[in-house]
Amino acid sequence: MTRETARIAATAVRLTEREFPRMPSETADLPRMPLAVRDVLGPELLAAAREALAAAGIAPDKAHALGCVTASRRATSATSAYIAEVLDSHGPRWLAPECFLHYSAHSLTGRLCIELGLDGTAVTLTGASSGVDALGYAAATIASGRLRRVLVTAAHWPQPEDPRGTGPVRLRTAAVVLDGAGGWGEVGGWRPGGSHPAVQDANDADHERTDPSEAFAALADWHHRRPAEPAELRGGGSLLVLRPGGTA
Repeated sequence: MTRETARIAATAVRLTEREFPRMPSETADLPRMPLAVRDVLGPELLAAAREALAAAGIAPDKAHALGCVTASRRATSATSAYIAEVLDSHGPRWLAPECFLHYSAHSLTGRLCIELGLDGTAVTLTGASSGVDALGYAAATIASGRLRRVLVTAAHWPQPEDPRGTGPVRLRTAAVVLDGAGGWGEVGGWRPGGSHPAVQDANDADHERTDPSEAFAALADWHHRRPAEPAELRGGGSLLVLRPGGTA
C-alpha cells in the first residue's frame, strides 16, 4: 500500500493579550460572567483555523472532509479556575451549568468542528508533548490513508497566578493545514515520547516545555524560511522531523 506524505499546506500563528475573565463584585452577575474558553479562547483559535484554511486555499464549503487535531496543555484552565473560584466563594447556586460544557479540553475541538463544518476525525491531545504529538498524529493519519487533509491547532493560555488579579494574559493560538496532496515541507518521523519520566529521553532538554503552540510557531517559521536542511521539533519527550521538499 502506498503511503501518503503529509506536507504543510499553510500555517497561522496568533499572539494576543486578552483579559482573563474575573470574578464580578456582584453575585447576581456570576451566571452571566464570560466563559474563558467559550468567549475568549474559542474565538481566537477559530480565527487562527480560518486563517490557515484560507491560506491553504480551502473554501469554507470544501472543508467538511478535513479531520481536526487540537493540542491543549492547559487551555481550559481559565474555565477551571473560574469554576473553582465560584464554588469556593459563592457556592454552586451561582455557577452557570453551561460552564461545564467548556470545562473539557475537547470542547475546543468540538467547537472548531461545528463552526467549520468538519466531518473528519476529531482528536484532542493534552500534556507537555501535545503540540508535537498533535502534528505527528495528524501526519500519521495522512500517511495511513485515513485522511487526505487535517487541520491541526494548538492553544495556550497561561493560568493566572491569581484568578482575582487584573491585567491581560498572553494568549497564543496556532493552526497548520497538513495535506497529502501537496504543499511544501514534509512532516514525519514522529516518535511519541509522552511526558511521563519513564518514557522521556534522558537527554531531551525540552521535556519541561508546557506550551504546545511552541512547536507550531517553530514549524511556521521553518515553513516560511524554506530552508534546505531538515529540522526537528521536540517537546515533552516527543520528536517530529520536518524535511524540505514539495511545491511552494
